[in-house]
Amino acid sequence: MLLALARKFCPILSLAIATVGCGKKISEAQTQPARSIENQELPTTYILRLDGSVSSSQTNILPRNASFQIPDRLKVRAGSTLNKVVDIIYDVDQYDSDVFDFKCSYVTSSSQNEMTLTYCENDNGNDFYDTVSLFPIKEGQSIVMKFSGASSPDLVVEAIYSMKWK
Repeated sequence: MLLALARKFCPILSLAIATVGCGKKISEAQTQPARSIENQELPTTYILRLDGSVSSSQTNILPRNASFQIPDRLKVRAGSTLNKVVDIIYDVDQYDSDVFDFKCSYVTSSSQNEMTLTYCENDNGNDFYDTVSLFPIKEGQSIVMKFSGASSPDLVVEAIYSMKWK
């Protein structure tokens, strides 16, 4: 009799245990406010290219507001940098190229694949050298890359920026 009773209760008991589970009480999940990523963009790579076989200067108009660091070197993609200088001029006035926020000059380095930053100055001629700070630039402002001094028809250089668009 006990055996017959155990056969009847065993499946019922197994079902009851499976339904109840381990007995742990289910509580509300802890909620924390999500971190807001609104209006935050990851920096993107922005490349300015100057090809001496096409032109001795290149004007780039910014499509929207951004912040950037001044590159400490330019990549040389083709040609010789011997006795060559590349200037990058920021926020150039469209009617008067002598009016700008600041400009930086790059010269030949020990590596033939790059040119290094030698100095930066504002339009008053005051020197500064800062490749750490973020500089703001507004939509519609221009960045001009140009060869200074010797003719450079064989030289192709790129300035690579990490832009934080706003």
